[in-house]
Amino acid sequence: MKNFLGIDLGTSSIKLVVVNQLGEILVSKTKSYQVYMPREGWIEQKPDEWLAAMREALFYLKKKKTGNFKDLKAISVTGQMHGIVPVDKNGTALHPAIIWSDRRNEAELAAMQSVLTNEEWVAITGNRSNISFTLGKIIWFKKHFPELYEKTDKFLLPKDFIRMQLTGTFETDYSDASATLLMDLQLLKWSKKITELFQIDESKLPDIKHSTDLIGSISKNAAEEFHLKEGTPVICGCGDAQAQALGNGVISSKNWLCTIGTSGQLFMSSDKLAIEKSGTLHTFAHAAPGKFVLMGATLSAGMSFKWLVESIFINKLEIKELLDLASTARPGAKQLLFMPYLFGERSPYMDEKAKGTFIGFTHEHTMAEMARAVVEGVLFSLYQSYKIVEQTSGKKCEYLYVTGGAAQHELWPKAAANIFNVPVVRNRSRGGGAFGAAMLAAVGSGDFSSLEEVSERWGLEQYEQVYQPDLTLHRQYQKLFQIFANSYDSLKEVFHGLHECGGEGTETCN
Repeated sequence: MKNFLGIDLGTSSIKLVVVNQLGEILVSKTKSYQVYMPREGWIEQKPDEWLAAMREALFYLKKKKTGNFKDLKAISVTGQMHGIVPVDKNGTALHPAIIWSDRRNEAELAAMQSVLTNEEWVAITGNRSNISFTLGKIIWFKKHFPELYEKTDKFLLPKDFIRMQLTGTFETDYSDASATLLMDLQLLKWSKKITELFQIDESKLPDIKHSTDLIGSISKNAAEEFHLKEGTPVICGCGDAQAQALGNGVISSKNWLCTIGTSGQLFMSSDKLAIEKSGTLHTFAHAAPGKFVLMGATLSAGMSFKWLVESIFINKLEIKELLDLASTARPGAKQLLFMPYLFGERSPYMDEKAKGTFIGFTHEHTMAEMARAVVEGVLFSLYQSYKIVEQTSGKKCEYLYVTGGAAQHELWPKAAANIFNVPVVRNRSRGGGAFGAAMLAAVGSGDFSSLEEVSERWGLEQYEQVYQPDLTLHRQYQKLFQIFANSYDSLKEVFHGLHECGGEGTETCN
C-alpha cells in the first residue's frame, strides 16, 4: 500500500507522520529542539538543530516496519510561519533563524508604518504591518548585517528551508508567502511596490508555487543523510495554520477551526477573497488552490496557561491537574478576567505593546479561578476574531473544530461552546499539521484529485465528540465578554506607557 510522509516544523518540535492511502497513521515521531533568546526581544532557533531533530525522527521511523520508506509515494512539509532563514547558493544558513515571535524589529516596524498607512498595507497584502511578519525581519537583517545580506541568495521561510534540504531547490507556497507582507494578495505574486519601497532585492525571494505542486525529489545527498529513498517526490507544502485546517477537514466555509496551541488561531476558509479593510483580521491564501483564509490570531493561547503553570504556580501542578482544578471553578471565574497579551496581541488590535493582565482580583479568588480565567480569556480573545470573521464573510459557522494541545482537555471545548454559542467538535487527534502535510503529499502525487476528496475519503468530517452550547451560560459569558472587549481601550495608554519604560528600571520611562 502507498504511504505519505508529512513533516511539521513547529516552534518547539518537529513532528513526522506516515499515513497510508486510507488515512490511517502508521507511525509518528516528535523530536524537540531549543528556542534561544540571546537578547531581550530576540527569539531564534538553529537550523542545524531542526535538521538534527528531523534526521533522528526519520531514523526512528525507518526502524519501524509500519514506516517502511520503500512504500513512500510522496513527502510534503508544513511549519511555523513568518520567520526567516537567510541561505547562500548552496543552501547553507548564514544566520540563526529569526522566528515568528521575535520582536527585535520594532524600529523597522515603525518605519514601515510611516511609509504606508494601514489601509494601504491591507489593500496590497490583505494584512496590516505587524512585528511578527517576515518583511520587518528582512529589513532588520539588511540594516544590521549588510555583508550577510549581500551574501544571501534566498530568504527562506522555515518549512521551505527544511524542504530545500531534501530537494536542493528554493521555493515557497502561496499560503506562507501571503503571510510575509511581501506578496500582493490580489495578483498572487511578490509586490513590486513593497520590494521597491523597502529596497528588498526580489531575486532573494523564492519562487511561489501552489501547496500541492510537485517541487522536486529527494536528492542523493538527502537520501544518504536523512535515510530516505532517492527520487521520492516532494510536494511544496504550506504554512502550519493552513495545514492544521486541512488535517481537520476545514476546507469549505461551513466548518471553522479554532486552534489552541502555543498561539491561537480562528480560521475560516473562503472560496473568494474577502478582506477586513481595517486589517483587524489576517487574510491569507489557503493551501487549497483557489481558496483564501480569514484568520484571527492571539499570540499567547496555550502559552498563557503554560506561563501560569511554570512562572506563577512554579510547577506545583501539572497542566492537566491545573485544568482539572480550573474545571471546579464556576464559569466566569467569579468575575475575574484575563487578557492574554503576554507577547503583545494580533487580532483585533495588532499591538505589539499590549500586556497580559488580570482584572478584578478579590480575596475570594484562588488558583482555580485564576486558571479558569486564563482559559476564558484566551477564548474571549479568539471570540473577538470569530465575530469579525462573521461580519466580514457574511457567513455563519455550523460547527467549530477545536484542535491543538488544549483540545485534549474537555474544559477548553466545553467553554468554547458556551462562549461562541456554536456546537464545538473535538475529533480524535490525527497528527495535526503533519497530517495536513501528508494530505498535500497525497494530492500532489496524483493519488487523489483534490484536498476535498482526501478529506471525504479519509473521514475527516466524522465527528468524534460534539459539545452543544448552553444558552444560559452563553448569556452570562456575553456580559463578561463585553467588559473584556472594552478593557483594551481603557488600558491601551497604560500598556504603551509601560512599554516605553523598557526593561532597565523606571529611569527609562518617559
